[in-house]
Amino acid sequence: MDQAESLKHEEYMRRYMGAQTPLRAYVLSVVRDFHLMEDVLQEVAVAAWRLYDSYDPARPFLPWVLGIARNKSVDAVRARKPAVLLPPDLLLTLSEEAASCSEELTERRSALSTCIQKLPPTLRGVLLLRLDENLGVDAIASRQGRSPNAIRKLLARARAFLAECTGRSLTLGAG
Repeated sequence: MDQAESLKHEEYMRRYMGAQTPLRAYVLSVVRDFHLMEDVLQEVAVAAWRLYDSYDPARPFLPWVLGIARNKSVDAVRARKPAVLLPPDLLLTLSEEAASCSEELTERRSALSTCIQKLPPTLRGVLLLRLDENLGVDAIASRQGRSPNAIRKLLARARAFLAECTGRSLTLGAG
């Protein structure tokens, strides 16, 4: 494999891996079987790679690969139970909704990550103990040498800050 082909493959893998969550959700919603979903996703990955030269990088990758997933999912359902297909217009709507939700989720995660970094150190520390280490209020209070009520108040302030910050960030991004 030459360097250009290697770079193309890396680009494809980066895009495909970034689309995994909505692809999995979409395929599972159509085939309704976890094991069949895994098989279909393998077929989608191979088919998308074969067709990758026809992909226009100026357009979003997710809707393109969801189109392939829609076709592979329908084929898989037909092969198993011919009479249990969803109507084509509903399949199209599902794939469009999956693409839309994925883009919105990515924006929300990015905004939340940025806002977490803006938290005052005390609030960020308490929040990370709660989320990263999955500690309860009493354990955080013990570790921080504070009362459980003080920790609850700090967590409430952190949540309020994050809600306001992400809301503002998403509103500015949409405007």
